[in-house]
Amino acid sequence: MAIGITLVAYLGLRQPQWMFALMSQLRPGALYFIETETPVIALTIDDGPYDETTKQILHLLERHGAKATFFMLGERLPDHGATLQHLVASGHELGNHMTKDEASIRLAPKEFETDLLTAARGLSAYSTIRWFRPGMGWYSRRMVDVANHHGYRVVLGSLFAYDTHLSSVWFSEWFILNNLDPGDIWVLHDGEKGRGQRTVQLLERVLPKIQQRGYRVVTLTELSTYGQPLTASHQLQRYISE
Repeated sequence: MAIGITLVAYLGLRQPQWMFALMSQLRPGALYFIETETPVIALTIDDGPYDETTKQILHLLERHGAKATFFMLGERLPDHGATLQHLVASGHELGNHMTKDEASIRLAPKEFETDLLTAARGLSAYSTIRWFRPGMGWYSRRMVDVANHHGYRVVLGSLFAYDTHLSSVWFSEWFILNNLDPGDIWVLHDGEKGRGQRTVQLLERVLPKIQQRGYRVVTLTELSTYGQPLTASHQLQRYISE
């Protein structure tokens, strides 16, 4: 119990960018955040679309004047055409998150490429897709090369409140507000196990507070126009110097 409390306290005090940095020293090629002093962040939401929550998220973002990049699962696309059309028409963007919610890195090379392109065919009916996020966040150089070959930029994130592991909206709010920096890529989740509903609750609570600090919440494509990509190598250097 004491170990768990200590771990949660540590994670709340500092986002562990060094873990991503060390991983990407071995497997470079993913974007974590953009180096900029402008108060702007990208919001990304994984694992939709879902009947119960995707429309709620879109309505909430519209009310707050925020934009997001939605990393959709290919198997979830059927029967959600109207929602996807509305999403794109509202100024949000779609990203490729494979067909299923599973670890992309475990797929054989050919299987990975086939799955990536299968999801791409479904998504391309609604928009041009520029971004790819591997399932479960793990990736290899081979995966990066395949994604780049098909016109994708691989992206992870720098602001992840462990919403797939911890069900506390209060903790997520506290974590976000204590770790927010210009150029961050914020990762949230839609979907089952209460994740989508927690995202709705969290955004309702956090978006006004972020905007009161002068931040704009935008898509990945818009964020990428600010500053320069901060690579994992730079992240590690920054962590060591702090």
